[in-house]
Amino acid sequence: MSANDSQKNPERVAAGLRGTLHNDNVSDEAKDRAADRLHELGGDFENKTSRASAGTGDQHKNQVLGGYKATLHNDKVGEEAKAHAREVLEENNAGEEPLPQSRN
Repeated sequence: MSANDSQKNPERVAAGLRGTLHNDNVSDEAKDRAADRLHELGGDFENKTSRASAGTGDQHKNQVLGGYKATLHNDKVGEEAKAHAREVLEENNAGEEPLPQSRN
């Protein structure tokens, strides 16, 4: 443990270690060290991200569809891309009108 570890947010450290475990560009040795370090941090951080992101499937889909709607209103986008956006929106029963802005 380095002297800097006491200043780091343990949840963010755990998130970085989990990212290391899932990164194909990281060596097996580094993944083993990350897994050991994550284990040292304890189980409290193991599933925190998955719980926090539960139910975001609909949110992601809405963001993607919003991107297609934005495509239709962007003058710099070609007609072929706009046609594809219309197809995707029709397949998902989403109209071309803008969605109301959500307030967080």
